[in-house]
Amino acid sequence: MEIKVTPICLLPIGKLPKVCVVVGDPNRAKLVSEKHFKTAELVCAVREFHCYKGMWKDTEMLVMSHGIGGGGASVCFEELIQAGITTIIRAGTAGSFDPRYREGSLVIATGAVRSDGVSEGLVPLGYPAISDHEVVGALIESAKSNGLTNEQYGVGIITTVGHFFDGPLGNHNKLWARSKVLAIEMEASILFIVASLRGIRAGACVNIDNYIFEREISEKYEPNRDIVHQGTFKMLEIALDAAKRLSSQ
Repeated sequence: MEIKVTPICLLPIGKLPKVCVVVGDPNRAKLVSEKHFKTAELVCAVREFHCYKGMWKDTEMLVMSHGIGGGGASVCFEELIQAGITTIIRAGTAGSFDPRYREGSLVIATGAVRSDGVSEGLVPLGYPAISDHEVVGALIESAKSNGLTNEQYGVGIITTVGHFFDGPLGNHNKLWARSKVLAIEMEASILFIVASLRGIRAGACVNIDNYIFEREISEKYEPNRDIVHQGTFKMLEIALDAAKRLSSQ
């Protein structure tokens, strides 16, 4: 019998585990399949969308890459849901607005400012982009069980923006810092909006790879330092542990 698949990512419908950790970089998805999963299997590799199925601590789950930015990421999220996934956790990198959270720190998002350039095409900007409370709780418990102290991770609002490099319009970094927004990245608000509209659970945790105001002064962005790689590895373990907790709920 022919297996039905989603139109772009070619994910088999109704044949996959219900929980998925999503990352931006296809190489990061591959890293999870090789370093974290047991008996990993490639599910699809289309454009920036690479998906692997495997076992993490005796729980079957997925990891999938969504690329950079909201447009492509929304395709990934929508088609995971079409395939039957009911919980999605984004694990990515971000810049920090808060000097308490420097490179290698973790931020768990409770919600996101919608400056993504995509979600306003789905619902009005007054519609909030919020994380599912069960996912937030699972991420906090996983951070604690993985040995992070209160000084090593933060919980709060982040902002999602649709561009990485500034143009003549500048940015709103100082405004978001004054508003107690913790970090800036490029995909979470899309995930939260799509998840709310389609009735699934979603959340996000991000590893800090730079302190925004220090970077603006130095004009250097160095995301490939050891401290960032170590933070990313720890973040992935926390996201996978949270996915395991949620798989039984």
